[in-house]
Amino acid sequence: MLFQSFLKQYSRMQTSSYLIIVLYLLLLCSQNIQCRSNRVRRIVGGIEADVAPFDEPVAYVNYGEKTATVRGLLDAPHYSFRGLRYGQSPVGIHRFQRPIKYVLEGDYNATEYPPPCIQPVPDTEKVIGKEDCLFLNIFTPKLPDNDEGLPVILWIHGGGFRYGSASQYGPKHLMKKKVVLVTIQYRLGTLGFLSAGSSDFPGNAGLFDITLATAWTKNYIAFFGGNAKKISVMGQGTGGSCALLLGLSKLAKGIPSSVAAMSGTAISNWAIDKNPGETAKEVAAYQGCPTNNTVKMIKCMQTLDAEAIVKGDSYIESTRLKDRGFLSGLSGLLSPSPVAEGVNDGRSLPAMVQREPLDDMSDGRRPNIPLLTGITKDETKRAVNDQFRNEIVTNLKVIPDYLNKVLIKDLQSLTALTASVTNQSNAFWSILDPLNFRPYIQSTSNTIVDNLSKVSEATSDALFNLPAFMTADLWSKNNTPTFLYRFDHFGKAPKGSAFLNGLSLVSRNAEAKEKDTVSHGDDLAYLFEPMNLDGSPLKESQIYDQQDEAVRDFFTQTIVDFAGNGKIRLNDKLVPGFTTNANNFIEISSKPKISNKFRYCEMGLWAGLGDRLKDVSCQVQDSFMGILGAPVSPLKNTTNQVGNVLFGIPASANLFG
Repeated sequence: MLFQSFLKQYSRMQTSSYLIIVLYLLLLCSQNIQCRSNRVRRIVGGIEADVAPFDEPVAYVNYGEKTATVRGLLDAPHYSFRGLRYGQSPVGIHRFQRPIKYVLEGDYNATEYPPPCIQPVPDTEKVIGKEDCLFLNIFTPKLPDNDEGLPVILWIHGGGFRYGSASQYGPKHLMKKKVVLVTIQYRLGTLGFLSAGSSDFPGNAGLFDITLATAWTKNYIAFFGGNAKKISVMGQGTGGSCALLLGLSKLAKGIPSSVAAMSGTAISNWAIDKNPGETAKEVAAYQGCPTNNTVKMIKCMQTLDAEAIVKGDSYIESTRLKDRGFLSGLSGLLSPSPVAEGVNDGRSLPAMVQREPLDDMSDGRRPNIPLLTGITKDETKRAVNDQFRNEIVTNLKVIPDYLNKVLIKDLQSLTALTASVTNQSNAFWSILDPLNFRPYIQSTSNTIVDNLSKVSEATSDALFNLPAFMTADLWSKNNTPTFLYRFDHFGKAPKGSAFLNGLSLVSRNAEAKEKDTVSHGDDLAYLFEPMNLDGSPLKESQIYDQQDEAVRDFFTQTIVDFAGNGKIRLNDKLVPGFTTNANNFIEISSKPKISNKFRYCEMGLWAGLGDRLKDVSCQVQDSFMGILGAPVSPLKNTTNQVGNVLFGIPASANLFG
């Protein structure tokens, strides 16, 4: 009896244990199902894509009737998918041609950064990278779930159309925010921008690379946790110019939801090569190729080794810099760049850039999407005081009245405003007479230090501040959301050379860090972690103090907010957009604030805005006192003439208030 009782009791205990185990397993399953329910199947183009296991850096793609399993890396707390090919290899007969899209298929290993596009190693005769370089990287804090996906920043690197890679821009700072980052590569130098300036060989291959990468991103980004309807195209320097050129192009219509252009716009001097045919002949002649027959020239250039082409570009760059002087180094006139291809005639492939960007924006040919543009406080100052110092000092000593009679005239020839205007009235040109610039450009002490300061101020105004100002004003018409910023913070973070090594505009001297000087590219380290071309970490790239971190937090949040909804907040309040009357802008520092009248008098002088120069706020300043003492009415008429020709508005309108 005791034994039978024991068996019954044991049987009950065993049954209870089984029930407990079953319940425990059911609980685990329910939790697992609940966790995995956040990773739903992404439906793109009406086709479901499989779901990867939770926390595994795998994206399952189903697009264009092709499926792919893309394996990346878990770089906690984000995922990295490196070296994703978006275009087929542009080599051989495909050199100089428009890129051909690449469709993901099968198993794809996205764990290694791609080689950069072939380019020179600064200060050496070496070359780095490959011609087959049409790749991009995707960094995302999460993989697809059941929401609409995160906003996307598509980043176009700068580097004077000759330097840079997608892998230089580390995502760590931005990954702390809710955004997906895509960094892209495009062909550089002659390989990306050679053009005969004619319909049989219009060029802009590099721009078409960027356009294809953007379209590829729109098609695939949902599989990586991004929102294809919220792709903000951003860039810096020449990359900023490309971002705006893309935004203006009909070929990219409907893809960018917003555009951000840092320290460069579509009307910057380097954005469009005004003489591409001459540049092509210069390139071909150096390589020993025909210069009078476009077809023969291209066929000859297609047979050359890519390294020889890059070295030829370096020779032309150094020759131009020597012959044309330091302004060519500051303004980027050193290598092949984008061109205006002309209006589509129906007989050729559609053009990327049909007309001059200034004409497009003036005539209202621009998308109604938000724009963010801005500059650093002292764009050219570090270069003026470093690599170009000796040349400038020599000019100051040798050329009488160099600042007023030579520098101003040379700078005026480089601005989008004066370079694009012909047959203007004498009244218009009288406003831009260099004599009117004398109080602005003349230093009080006439010392070398003060004169160099004036050179950096004038070059920054003409080459950077004026294009940013004009772009913001034109874009803001019809109440299109537009924001302008000035980056003022000088900190311990790496400077522009960490990202833009080799660019003539950026100081090559690591010690050239004048206190409070914020020059070209110095804002980049507050968005990205600087890396080498191959994506490996730079030494001493983590030097930040508390103020740096505050600026970085504000700047990254500003960029992410703009990418997400086209708006910017400061102190929990919406920042008002740029307007013609207020000229308001954001001062980015450890204590950011909103200011108005961006370089009000200086922009009035460079843009020939007579009414503005007559304003009391300008006349009380020593730099503008006494300028334009003529009666008000002729000045008003002149201002309106300028507005009519340049900005496509009625002559009766007052453009700048």
